[in-house]
Amino acid sequence: MHMDNARLTRLNMHISGTVQRVGYRHLVQNIARKHNITGSIKNLEGYDVQVIAEGSPEDLKSFKIAIKNCEFPVYVDFIESTEEKHTGEYSYFEVIRGSPEDELAERFDSAIAIFSRMELKQDNALEMHKESISLERDTIGLQKETLVLQKETIELQKETFVLQKETLNEIKGTRSDLDKILNREIIEMREDLREMRSALIRAGIMNEVKS
Repeated sequence: MHMDNARLTRLNMHISGTVQRVGYRHLVQNIARKHNITGSIKNLEGYDVQVIAEGSPEDLKSFKIAIKNCEFPVYVDFIESTEEKHTGEYSYFEVIRGSPEDELAERFDSAIAIFSRMELKQDNALEMHKESISLERDTIGLQKETLVLQKETIELQKETFVLQKETLNEIKGTRSDLDKILNREIIEMREDLREMRSALIRAGIMNEVKS
């Protein structure tokens, strides 16, 4: 690590929660590698763990956030941290182990925790798959509704076209009837005018015009 030692600092953290026998120490070790942190982690008597972390203030800040937000079955309830002077005693991040019996029990419990995480992820994947299927069904249902709507629209367009043709035919028929009525009335008016003219001539009121 090529850093200005004057900028490096150290955090002594006491972490409480579900952090023992769930593979938490190895998770923290991997997180430390990703964030350029050196130091150590060990189980404390009871249920808590202690983390000594050294690095830049920026790396330590992101490291602390990362070890707080771990997946099930790890649950970090609280991190009490104290800033101390950087010592440079660590060249990497190590897991301080307990007695062989404790470590064996820890390994068994860690394996159970890993399987629990895998099971949870499988459950989440299955739930996402169910949601995806449900979404596909909803999409198919929507497509069917859209198809029905398109068919109804086409039928409505056909009915509108038929109605337009009927209306046009009715208009043509009305015009034809109106023309017949007007022609008949004009003929009748002409006949009436001839009769009136003839009557006026017979009465001597109008002279017959010779052509």
